[in-house]
Amino acid sequence: MVLCKHCGNSHSVKSGHVRGKKRYTCKACGKTYRLGDKRERYSHDYRLKIIKMYLEGIGIRSIERLENIPNSLIIQWIRKFSKIIRQKLIESTIPDDIKDIQILEVDELFTYIQKKETKPTYGFKLIGSEIKLLTLK
Repeated sequence: MVLCKHCGNSHSVKSGHVRGKKRYTCKACGKTYRLGDKRERYSHDYRLKIIKMYLEGIGIRSIERLENIPNSLIIQWIRKFSKIIRQKLIESTIPDDIKDIQILEVDELFTYIQKKETKPTYGFKLIGSEIKLLTLK
């Protein structure tokens, strides 16, 4: 009996071959998988831990060495996280009365790497009970 890697359901159908291994499609969740797939998966909690390490000022290469994760994967997680934050910022409403904002902190961070434009990156930094927004342009 073949169980789905994603939902654990036993209702799967054959869906071809990948590198000599059978590929299956789950009828319950619709995702595809193959038997003998040894690729490592990371939980959301672990990804959030890596993002928090990055927001605390630990460099991407340092996180790579400490957690034994490729730096390209860390950058991919940071970009996905920034897209989520960007969407939340777009959906959020600005208060009518600007006096509702008690503390507004603006800081600049600029690093010259090359002469090419980069897309803005966003991040949150949680300090105690405060959440700070980090925006890089």
